[in-house]
Amino acid sequence: MSYSKKDIISLITNAGEYVGRFKDETETTITIADPKMLISGENGVGFARSVSITAKEDITELAFNKAGVTFVTLSSDVIEKAFISANSGIVV
Repeated sequence: MSYSKKDIISLITNAGEYVGRFKDETETTITIADPKMLISGENGVGFARSVSITAKEDITELAFNKAGVTFVTLSSDVIEKAFISANSGIVV
């Protein structure tokens, strides 16, 4: 499946689930802009402050090696709205 640069996609990997705006795809990688890692907490699912425990906050893009990606799909409307709100501060 091909995605456009406006699409918010979910990548499910062995390390966790990530959401971001599709940026680029090559034979070996998928790159997303404004990546967010999903975490589960007492109040349900939310976005982590970073994409890993040791990474800086507010990383602008992240490339995933396709060998480590289980699958990629368009994000649900609920996740897309939460992603837009988390990146812009605008509640949709």
